[in-house]
Amino acid sequence: MDLYSSLIHENIELSLPIRKGVLTGTYFGKTRLVEEIFPLVVSCLDLDNFTFCKRFKIMSSNEHCVAAICEAGGLASSGEPYDQIYAHFFKFEDEKIIKLIEFQDSSLADRSLWRGVAYLEPDSQFSF
Repeated sequence: MDLYSSLIHENIELSLPIRKGVLTGTYFGKTRLVEEIFPLVVSCLDLDNFTFCKRFKIMSSNEHCVAAICEAGGLASSGEPYDQIYAHFFKFEDEKIIKLIEFQDSSLADRSLWRGVAYLEPDSQFSF
């Protein structure tokens, strides 16, 4: 997480284009990401039995953007399996991630991670 945090631009825009869920919409700023979103996600994982990036494949890239598919897996802190596949679209500015759009199986996240977790109000709704 420290390495990931070092790659994040202060003005990052994180978008999760999910209609309903704990994390949905767009969140702005590195502080919000590092102090609210990361801790929320990590608190719902059994970190001793979870791997964030088991496999990944870069689908497309240039000097400004990268599209990748990533597989993560293991156990949620609930004890439920959480074997997730993500699609990530990264945009870079000043060699840091300024925008991240993340697609995932939100039903799996709801079942495994988010039971009893409060909705985190986005800064805005997702748009493209």
